[in-house]
Amino acid sequence: MSEYGVLPATGCEEMKDETRRLEILRISDTGAVKERDLVVREAPVTIFLNDVDLVTLLCSPKDFEYLAVGFLFAEGLITGKKDIKRIFADNKDGVVWVETVDGKKPRDNILARRFITTGCGKGLSFMGSPKHMKDLKATSDSKIQAGRVALLMKEFQERSLIYRKTGGVHSAGLANARGIVAFNEDLGRHNAIDKILGECVLKGIKTDNLILMTSGRVSSDLLVKAARARIPVIVSRSAPTDLSVRLARDLGITLVGFARGSRMNVYSNERRIAAGPTTRRKARR
Repeated sequence: MSEYGVLPATGCEEMKDETRRLEILRISDTGAVKERDLVVREAPVTIFLNDVDLVTLLCSPKDFEYLAVGFLFAEGLITGKKDIKRIFADNKDGVVWVETVDGKKPRDNILARRFITTGCGKGLSFMGSPKHMKDLKATSDSKIQAGRVALLMKEFQERSLIYRKTGGVHSAGLANARGIVAFNEDLGRHNAIDKILGECVLKGIKTDNLILMTSGRVSSDLLVKAARARIPVIVSRSAPTDLSVRLARDLGITLVGFARGSRMNVYSNERRIAAGPTTRRKARR
């Protein structure tokens, strides 16, 4: 894939490792019937950084390398591909070993081994207080039409194949004005974002002029992940929190929530969203 190439459509064959058919009893107004239903798979993956057992994540069992690299990058433990000497993933046992060029062990204050679920507990991270992130202010002056944002969100939803089949995952993507350049789905909204960040780190895709798209709630820790990658715009189908809005305003990030159809709410740095004829704000009388 080129630096700003557009991803091909996702096929059903890519769902094999992420889903499983189970027998269920489906009850409705017309009665009960035994059926086979498609459900998402869940698996633990443990990340070792320079032989230190750092963290265990519960995730969708694929793209472990992307997840590990994206997690380390988003937590500030690596700054890019140049920091990585070697990476090896054991997909069967759910283990990823990452060795950095400097071989430095994680600091003592983050050595408490973490087990992170697919839920909101992921917000507890190694990155410290968001108030220390002021140096990660987004500087891109790029703009995008609100109508184009709506089209990107439509493409984003069309690529969310596992969600449409199971309703059990979150989606994340990175896009330019022409289309989506990285996309992934995972049980956890944090994991999905880590996976696309890890893909960009390993493939050398620059993110400082891209749009981060997510299906989930935008909390402050997700905002910080975007700031680490110098991403100037975040678009979500869901809601932001008050702290994420405050951080977005402080860090120069344009935060868009409830992007559904032609409607969307712009919570910060609205200069990057160019309103079209149907979305331009009404003039005050």
